[in-house]
Amino acid sequence: MLLKIKFLFLFLSFGFIQPDPMITLDFDGFKSEIETPSEDLRIYNFWATWCAPCIHEMPYFESVVKDTKGTNLVFVSLDDDRRPERVKAFVEKKGFSSPIWLLSEKEQKDWKQKLKEDWSGAIPATLFVTAAGKRHFHTGQISEEKLKELIETYK
Repeated sequence: MLLKIKFLFLFLSFGFIQPDPMITLDFDGFKSEIETPSEDLRIYNFWATWCAPCIHEMPYFESVVKDTKGTNLVFVSLDDDRRPERVKAFVEKKGFSSPIWLLSEKEQKDWKQKLKEDWSGAIPATLFVTAAGKRHFHTGQISEEKLKELIETYK
């Protein structure tokens, strides 16, 4: 009986462990992820902990996407990948629940041009990938109203 209780406790304990909400990946990993077919509109929001406009738009990006069926959101951090604990602490403090990807590249300028040839790297920036795989890239802060409009346009 005691063995059954221990097993049950162990089983239930694992059920409450949450996966790490942040992953680190290089450009090839990022490219593979965005090229994977999906039935949903995918939104990749590029940001950093030091970017005030990025931080301003993150809460309503989360709420709009949560309220819109058929959309998925990933926050892609451009912070220094040698200090992932800073990003993780920031995300936990703000209470964001969307996946966080931390891009790990020695030469960020190289992958920025691979993603969007004429992108200067200015953030915030947002990549929308439709179910058909078509990409739409926007630089600068997007208002909540504009975000809703873009989602309806690209869905």
